[in-house]
Amino acid sequence: MKKILYYISALFVSLLNCSCEHTIPDILPTTDEHILTDFKTRFPSADIVDISNWSDGKTDICFTDADGLDGVAVYLDGIWMITEKTFNTDEFLYTIPRKVARTYIGTGIENEDYNSDNFYVIEVSRNGLDKKQYEFNCVAPFVDGTEEIDNLQYDIVIDEDGTLLTCSHSCFNRSIWWYDIRSSIDCVRKKYGDVPILGAVNDAGSNVLFIRDNGIIKTVTMKDRGYGFEWVDTRYPLNINTVLPASVLADKDEYEASHPGQGFYSLSSVDCPEGLFYGLTFGTELTNTTIFSKAE
Repeated sequence: MKKILYYISALFVSLLNCSCEHTIPDILPTTDEHILTDFKTRFPSADIVDISNWSDGKTDICFTDADGLDGVAVYLDGIWMITEKTFNTDEFLYTIPRKVARTYIGTGIENEDYNSDNFYVIEVSRNGLDKKQYEFNCVAPFVDGTEEIDNLQYDIVIDEDGTLLTCSHSCFNRSIWWYDIRSSIDCVRKKYGDVPILGAVNDAGSNVLFIRDNGIIKTVTMKDRGYGFEWVDTRYPLNINTVLPASVLADKDEYEASHPGQGFYSLSSVDCPEGLFYGLTFGTELTNTTIFSKAE
């Protein structure tokens, strides 16, 4: 079978994927009564602080919940889209769910810094997802091979059951900025049926959903190329000692021979419209190259 081989290089590229500016629409004066009824049903003990109605059909309800957490609920055309609650970054380990706290500690992150208005610990509930997710954004020291970095961006996402969805340095967009991902959820449903969708992030404009498929946690990426969000690929990590087909081993040997300074770092399965591939990554966590070799 024909092999396809191509390269992607990454040198802190993901750290450049910061959020885009958003156009602020005009504020409108009224709020649909059924939105308030829905909100009070979801948060019966919450105190509403402010309501903003926008000309694009979006309604933001700012509130304080029964635990004293500040929150925002977003509605679009009268339909609830997403709710975000913000934790105090000085004491969040004592207030987030215990399962989530255990997983957070298990990442090994230490001496993290949340002392900036740009950093946060939040709880996110989203239309179309059964579970809440907890997002952590901060900087912390990091060692990558022989290189020591004093303050590296961390994005950690954990679902409410304590499942680690990602611990990366991608600088994800804040979920509430991408409040309507229904078309991406539909893409996943059409391809994978009723698999559990554990969480979602927006990475430089691409929607990445985390699913559990046959017991394996996979990342499903959708991108809007001007015609709506479409499936790009589905990935999950493989044991680096997985026995590889001869053609893939040949690609691996060829790359290692021409790049003797880059060690074999990780292995993944990559399913995309062009077929099924092995992703072989060389280098380190932050400075690496991935080659894709057709799974024959």
